[in-house]
Amino acid sequence: MNSITAKAQTVVRASPLAVFNAFIDAETMSKFWFTRRDEGLHEGRTVSWYIGQAEDAYAIEVNVVELRQPELIRIEWWGGEYFTQVLWKIQPTDDGYTNLAIEESGFKGSEDEIVSSALNSTGGFNQVIIALKALLEHETIINVVDDHV
Repeated sequence: MNSITAKAQTVVRASPLAVFNAFIDAETMSKFWFTRRDEGLHEGRTVSWYIGQAEDAYAIEVNVVELRQPELIRIEWWGGEYFTQVLWKIQPTDDGYTNLAIEESGFKGSEDEIVSSALNSTGGFNQVIIALKALLEHETIINVVDDHV
């Protein structure tokens, strides 16, 4: 089993509950990351996250493994060949903001493929964090998936 993990982390100047809800709520998350057509994340359910807005957009299968409001979200998602695990750690800072950390693990393949996948995910999660900060801190919509090439 490999121990390579993709990681991204920053402080978001919003409450932990606001950060948690931004990922749980389909309408909110669609403003900064994947397009969603579900009724929100619920532990034990499977949902689809879409790349783009089109009706026939490519869907990613997401299994919601664990939700602990407002400090933790754990999912498994289909990366095209296998599932990986993604964990959001949402912790309050001393000044009432949020320390957000996102980690993905479970990459498979050759060593080069694993490293490439982890680096790609690390970059992607950093874009997501910036887009989330723009939305929650400045009410600016930057949807990184729609613009990702």
